[in-house]
Amino acid sequence: MKTAKNPEKKRFRLFSYLFNTKMGTIIFSVITAIFLWFSISISLYPTTPRTISHIPLTVDITGTAAELNGYSVIDYNVEEVTVQIEGNRSQIGNLDANDMVATPVVENVTSSGVKTLEISVSSKDGTQFTVKSISPKSVNVRFDKIITKKYPIQDDISKVSSADNCIINTDEVRVTPNEVEVSGPETILNRISYAAAVIPKERELSATTILTTDQLEFRDENDTPVQSSHLDYTLSNYAVEIPVQYTQELNITYQLRNVPTNFDEAYLRSILKQSADHITLAAPDANLDAETAFSIGQLSLSDIGLNFSKDYTLEIPENYENLSGITSVNLSLDSSNLVEKEFVVTDISIMNAPTTYNMTVDTSQLTVTMIGPKSQIEQLSAADLTVTVNLLGAPQMEGDTVSFSYTPTISCEKWDRVWAVGDYTNKVYVKGEKVDTSTIEATTTAVPTANVTVATATVTTTKKKQS
Repeated sequence: MKTAKNPEKKRFRLFSYLFNTKMGTIIFSVITAIFLWFSISISLYPTTPRTISHIPLTVDITGTAAELNGYSVIDYNVEEVTVQIEGNRSQIGNLDANDMVATPVVENVTSSGVKTLEISVSSKDGTQFTVKSISPKSVNVRFDKIITKKYPIQDDISKVSSADNCIINTDEVRVTPNEVEVSGPETILNRISYAAAVIPKERELSATTILTTDQLEFRDENDTPVQSSHLDYTLSNYAVEIPVQYTQELNITYQLRNVPTNFDEAYLRSILKQSADHITLAAPDANLDAETAFSIGQLSLSDIGLNFSKDYTLEIPENYENLSGITSVNLSLDSSNLVEKEFVVTDISIMNAPTTYNMTVDTSQLTVTMIGPKSQIEQLSAADLTVTVNLLGAPQMEGDTVSFSYTPTISCEKWDRVWAVGDYTNKVYVKGEKVDTSTIEATTTAVPTANVTVATATVTTTKKKQS
């Protein structure tokens, strides 16, 4: 039967090994030396220096003047510090960065801006030590008030272009929603003038289009971006409606009135000078493609004297846009090769007289001013001029006798580049006596101006001449 081992004998053998063998003596000597060194160090050097790195910097303004004045910490330029401390060896020997706290000394901050503050370091558990140095020893902290403001949202379609014969109506671009509420530092928000919904990709449009974007950029009054990571606003998709108009260049034209059938209108137009010959219009649809000319109005031939010059205001139709910047066109006569001469015409005829009246001209003569090339005016005579009173469309006549003034038509069959100038409104007086209707009904063949004394001009047909 086995007996239990004696523990006392076991311990005796261990000590016997330590003191009776070389290896045991070495181990015992090392342990003794360490113990003696530790004891002597504590006795002779009770304090020791330590360097601790990567201590996070925490900025806390709770209860400070900055907080009481409504300021907040926006940012700071130090994230962690390195500290050299000195203290009781037994107390600071095991401290590391997680046991330490680094904070700036916040005192008497009563305004916004960047403040340079000293940094202090302490232990989280209250361990006492002496701070020999801190690196860095100060931190720049930005203080500001956090406010909220609303800004209008404009468009940024700088990368969007229009197709040929189209143009983007930049004045009518619309962004939805059209404003944004932003919270952030007061000094930054005060710099912002508006927000821009940016279309980031290049596009070419040929019709009105709605594009969406989630890119919002804040800008100042000079359109310079205001960059900040401290702006807080609700992200959204913004719809940008871009109106596209069709464009067309049109010839500027005018209409000539009261032009005799044989008159050389092309010649007159060649010496009537326009200050502008073309205008570019834009419209919301393609119907503009069918237009070829833009009329500035009408011009009576008799109004064109040697010194003729007239400004015509351009009347742009509704929904059309004038892209040329031209608001009026001047029309003037180049009279360098023209002359003016007066003629007294005694041969005045009536046309389209009513059958119920005998109509006669009561004006014996009419002074007419003619303009034209010198070569034609010098050969022109009063006999070449035809002055006619056309009663077609005349007011209704009542009574046994009538008399009224009328505006004559003046023309020249012989020469095709001369015209009458001046105001001849109601310059010719005519009168009439009512015809017996029974006599008219008995007549089998109606004669339009029976028994009417009319001065009839004898017209000699000649070949047109041009200077």
